[in-house]
Amino acid sequence: MDKAELRRAVIARRNAIDLDVRAAKSAVVCARLVELMEVSGTAGQRTVAVYAAMDSEVDPAAFAAAAAARGWRVAYPCMLSASDAAACGQRMCMRTVAAGDVSAAPFIAHPTRAFAATDIDSNRCPIVPAAELDMVVVPLVAFDRTGARLGYGGGCYDRYLPMLSPACQIVGIAFDEQRVEHVPTEAHDLPLPNIVSA
Repeated sequence: MDKAELRRAVIARRNAIDLDVRAAKSAVVCARLVELMEVSGTAGQRTVAVYAAMDSEVDPAAFAAAAAARGWRVAYPCMLSASDAAACGQRMCMRTVAAGDVSAAPFIAHPTRAFAATDIDSNRCPIVPAAELDMVVVPLVAFDRTGARLGYGGGCYDRYLPMLSPACQIVGIAFDEQRVEHVPTEAHDLPLPNIVSA
């Protein structure tokens, strides 16, 4: 099965999970992320990057709320306009958002839309340099026992993750139903060091 076929099959399987079951499994995943965060034991303010769940994805919102309650900065992916992407060599950046501003951040409400730098209030939602992130929670379509990840095909995380500090915790999250026997990979596909599923 090629990547496109596998993507369609696993998304259909994920979509078939009952809404209440998805919510319960998302809560379990978020609780495990909080445990990972607390076990890391680094003192002081930390910065985590999460994502705004789309469709039937695992929803990390409860983890984002828990991180904010502990005084951590929480960042979300912001897709860049073509000109901004060309200028910095990336299609995505991470912007911090205060807990009270989440509903007002357009890149959270529209996670796949590209925004020009002038579209976002950078004082309210500043870009976090990749090297400053302590944990990045990565969405995925499918994964296997080796940590291979199948994303949505845009390659944004494959390009972004190599920019992170070696100390940054990279954690993919998924439902158990997204586990497959084998994810087909290419040279640019990076395996995830941690995957939390429920």
